[in-house]
Amino acid sequence: MSSIRGIDILFQLLAIPTIASKRWVYRQYDHEVQNNTVVLPGGGDAAVIRVRGYRGVAATTDCNSRYVYLDPYEGSSAAVAEAARNLSCVRAEPLAVTDNLNFGSPENPVGYWQLASACSGIAQACRELETPVTGGNVSLYNETVDSDGLPKSIYPTPVIGMIGLVEDVRKVCPTGWQTPGDIIYLLGSNTPTLGGSEYLATIHGIVAGKPPCVDFDLERAVQKATRVGIKRGWINSAHDCSEGGIAVTLAECCLPNNLGAEIYLNQAQTQQRLDELLFGEAASRILVSVSLHIGATWENYLTENFGDHWQKLGFVSNKGENMRILIESVPVIDVKIEEMGDRFWKAIEKLMS
Repeated sequence: MSSIRGIDILFQLLAIPTIASKRWVYRQYDHEVQNNTVVLPGGGDAAVIRVRGYRGVAATTDCNSRYVYLDPYEGSSAAVAEAARNLSCVRAEPLAVTDNLNFGSPENPVGYWQLASACSGIAQACRELETPVTGGNVSLYNETVDSDGLPKSIYPTPVIGMIGLVEDVRKVCPTGWQTPGDIIYLLGSNTPTLGGSEYLATIHGIVAGKPPCVDFDLERAVQKATRVGIKRGWINSAHDCSEGGIAVTLAECCLPNNLGAEIYLNQAQTQQRLDELLFGEAASRILVSVSLHIGATWENYLTENFGDHWQKLGFVSNKGENMRILIESVPVIDVKIEEMGDRFWKAIEKLMS
């Protein structure tokens, strides 16, 4: 994959509605809640609303319907895990779930299997993360007809809404980099896959493969380390690494404050294809930035409590500088922040105009 090809793929992924900024939608509604919204939509992985004093509630919704289509049990379980991960990225303790189960006809054997497997996956994930389901709704028979007049179901889409408790809204975490020179770390899984990925669907028009599976021991550890790091003031930004893989997640961290990044990846160590390394997806991954003078303290904590499930990726560069991803010192993506922003911020607006 050439550098030009990598940039072109990144631009295409940043512009698809599932990844692109949703500001065209949320700016049409009251999203400040009488000025009690501490983290606005787009500012963090979950919205945070102050409730009383300094206590607050964080909320998020998640579901990757391609994952559920390819593996209803694992895909639904992953939706619960991602929702909890997004809450942990703003230092919220996940509390409870509501689900919105959108499926085709349960009278169809495949449709019934999808619904039953998805419910089992949600239940298991909620037990693992201790987030009870407090309510929800079900929408069935979501179908149309294909060119031959045969019923065609939507992708099974069990949307997970989750809330979490924020003990102190003064200590929450944004998505974007905050300070040049901060060190960038990746917590969690180092084995991304292209199965069910945005890259495979958008660039190659293929929905196939085995989607990521959640290791709940690792998932809990990743989320706990993130919450502890934010609470102790070590972590300056945190962002769930999911759709679009590491390249898209890095771009999403650069864009809010127009800060670049210098990233060093080791392809030989992982023995992965380049597209898989850059755009592959995995469960249980969070990208964080930490102040340079805190780096040693943070790494000691990770080593003692987190084993080897982390890696130092690089550092935050100055405002207006490029996002550069290098493999064995060779740039595979070197792109201006404003060029990424033009795709990311304006994509839905352009589609709707």
